[in-house]
Amino acid sequence: MLIKQAAFAGLKVRWRDARGKARRVSPESLRRLLAVLDSPDGASLPEVMPAMIVTDEGKVTRLPTEGREGLPGIAAETTVRFVLTLENGLKTEGKLKRARDGTLLIPAVKTPGYHQIAIGDQATVLAVAPARCPAVSGFTGRETPRCWGLAAQIYGLRHQGDGGIGHFGAVGELARVSGRAGADALMLSPVHAMFAARPQQYSPYSPSSRLFLNVLLADPHSVFDTMTIRAAMRRARISQNITECLETQDLVDWPTAAKFRLKLLRTLYDSYISHPESGDFTAFVQSGGNSLQNHAVFEALHAKEVQRGPGGGDWRLWPEPIRSPHTPEVERFVCDMAVEIGFHKFLQWIAARSLQSANIESRKGGMKIGLIGDLAVGVDPAGSECWSGQTDHLIGLSIGAPPDALSQAGQNWGLTTYSPRALRTTGYRAFIEILRAGFSHGGGMRIDHVMGIERLWVIPDGGGAEDGAYLTYPRDDMLRLMALEATRANAVVIGEDLGTVEPAFRKAAIQHGLMGMNVLPFQRDTTGAFLASDKWSETSVAMTTTHDLPTIAGWWQGTDIAWREKLGQIRSDNDKEKVQAERERDRTALWTSLQTEPDNTTTVMDYRHPVTARSRKEAADKTVTASVGIQAEPSSSECGAKTVVDRVIRLVAHTDCPMAIVPLEDLLGLAEQPNIPGTISGHPNWRRRYPAATKALLARVSVTRRLATLRAERPRHE
Repeated sequence: MLIKQAAFAGLKVRWRDARGKARRVSPESLRRLLAVLDSPDGASLPEVMPAMIVTDEGKVTRLPTEGREGLPGIAAETTVRFVLTLENGLKTEGKLKRARDGTLLIPAVKTPGYHQIAIGDQATVLAVAPARCPAVSGFTGRETPRCWGLAAQIYGLRHQGDGGIGHFGAVGELARVSGRAGADALMLSPVHAMFAARPQQYSPYSPSSRLFLNVLLADPHSVFDTMTIRAAMRRARISQNITECLETQDLVDWPTAAKFRLKLLRTLYDSYISHPESGDFTAFVQSGGNSLQNHAVFEALHAKEVQRGPGGGDWRLWPEPIRSPHTPEVERFVCDMAVEIGFHKFLQWIAARSLQSANIESRKGGMKIGLIGDLAVGVDPAGSECWSGQTDHLIGLSIGAPPDALSQAGQNWGLTTYSPRALRTTGYRAFIEILRAGFSHGGGMRIDHVMGIERLWVIPDGGGAEDGAYLTYPRDDMLRLMALEATRANAVVIGEDLGTVEPAFRKAAIQHGLMGMNVLPFQRDTTGAFLASDKWSETSVAMTTTHDLPTIAGWWQGTDIAWREKLGQIRSDNDKEKVQAERERDRTALWTSLQTEPDNTTTVMDYRHPVTARSRKEAADKTVTASVGIQAEPSSSECGAKTVVDRVIRLVAHTDCPMAIVPLEDLLGLAEQPNIPGTISGHPNWRRRYPAATKALLARVSVTRRLATLRAERPRHE
């Protein structure tokens, strides 16, 4: 019985670990997981039409007649009529045919969209998806089918008057400048809503809601002129000396900078919006509907409850009457705190208009794709998205990873996400809303941990990662809906497919037009040698590194190894020697590969000469003992790293991948990476700022040389 319940819930009882060993989920773990999933055993499922039927354009759709999983129970001998109403209002009527096994067949529909279909006396939505997501070639044209772009951490961008946190105004400036330099895309760190009352939580991959924006990235200049903003600063008594001090720091001081940014925005709201309201603001609020209302109410409640103590940060610990948006007590709060709730709507308005302006700037710069957003795999269960849609999410479960070679105890990310059962029963409402939010301000989206569309490792609250199991998701339907929403938004889709990815999933993703990620450190053959540029997959974007990996310069100099030692991840001299020996072998392998690349005019240097053991140690000591300074051009002791960075960018530019993406950290030749996974303290994750103002970043000699490499026509591989 327990195994049957697990199967209906979508839990995998068996799985294989990183070593290929077969493992089995314990009965106790299954019970704890099922207590949250609350899955029926299949005996009492209602015989009703599903909330949505998802299919492909131009293909006949089978509609099973069994009274299981929400499908209509219709006798095999019955003649069944249908009425199909397309989104454009056109109607088609007729009789459904049957397959030999008695399955009803919905006729092929050639028009993608969300259509209405009535079958017998029941009705539902028929979502018809195009075959694939938009391809890069559709943006660049046939003559230049491949393109390149940059990746940036928004908070790290510098802009005069930013108060210590990079914002969407700086994004627009970088998009315009890099677009004029030939870039067609700018990939961004996640812009999801965080907690305005808890600025110390700033990891962009642990958001409060993926439906809304991080208001600390809002640029008031997108709505207000400079004189108005300066007047508001005076009225708020925000000292220019304080903000300038924050702007010159090497690391973002999130709590302090957030305090002043929110103070400025509140003054603008009180002075210019609340009495009377702006017409554009009013229209924005109306278009946001109940979703925006619930998010704003949550933010106001959260700000109030946080003042009461640590438990106030988690709505699950709030007084019972306010743990749901649909109670009389919350309704009274809405009436009493209308001004506060309006302020949080105002913050979203400023953020949305700021991001919209940044995307416009990308087009002005000549970008053909524009901004590429990032969709986090999950959300903080204590946040707005879960409070507003509790039945849509796996409240009581966390997502993570099973025990493997990377972590013997497994990983618990402290996040949750939507329930696969709720997706089906609501017509994929939560998933579609999140996709639309992600596609609304740019030309593309990166999907974090894209394997989550097929399965996620779920862990009961209070348990360890070893107590989890794989929970399956309706992969094919979700891939089709992604293609449909991407097509409606005219946007490309990139799936973060690093690590263990099932071959069947990779094949399905390729069929639906999702590009994967070819990242240099993982582009190896079975012997450990780095792949030549003509061996990289043509279905993925080419990247030098990611935010979770060392930069090219840092990897070459061993900066990441120094950090691992400082953080206690390398605990003995023997382990350190092994790590360093492995890095020496990898450096040799990379240098060997780089020397074989075509059209390489960079001066040839033996990899051992530019960076000696002493210079690597000096760089490492400097990294872990000094504050992260505003870096100038690399010194002569780092010239080897400069050469390697040049050559790696050339290699990535020479692949046959449809798009090459270079993070700003590598374009600038920086040694430090934005984030070290698995660390909470000890390393300044998500705090590093770039070494110069955004408008000056691309003007350096070394950078212009690397940009020229990216602009150069790539050699055609036979």
